Amino acid sequence: MSYQSEKHEHVEVTGGDGERREEISEDAAQEKQNQINKITSIIWLIFGILEAIIGFRVLLKLLAANPANEFANFIYNVSYPFLAPFFGLVGTPSSDGNVLEVPSIIAMLVYLFIAWVIVRFVVLLMTPTKVRHVRTYERH
Repeated sequence: MSYQSEKHEHVEVTGGDGERREEISEDAAQEKQNQINKITSIIWLIFGILEAIIGFRVLLKLLAANPANEFANFIYNVSYPFLAPFFGLVGTPSSDGNVLEVPSIIAMLVYLFIAWVIVRFVVLLMTPTKVRHVRTYERH
């Protein structure tokens, strides 16, 4: 998607044959695109951190990590509120303490989809629908 820049030019004639020319270019559409990029990057970062936390939980459960360990306990406590709606959705196979938390994997997919929808919505709302380009020529 390309946008056109807005260019302003100012020319001063200072007597004799001297001339001062100043050209200023501002690309309003690119500024808007930069804002969109920042917002979508923040959204992906937040959801990426959530995905990583849930991913660590899946790995720790799969490896039968000690829940009394501070790191494991932290991951379990932080991830629980995000996973609570998914518990009981499907079975959770386990063997000798190793647990495959299928609901957590489903949650990761759902949160990925939610992040994608939010990003698409932000892009849709913020992308300029009208681009203006003005050129003026004067000759004396």
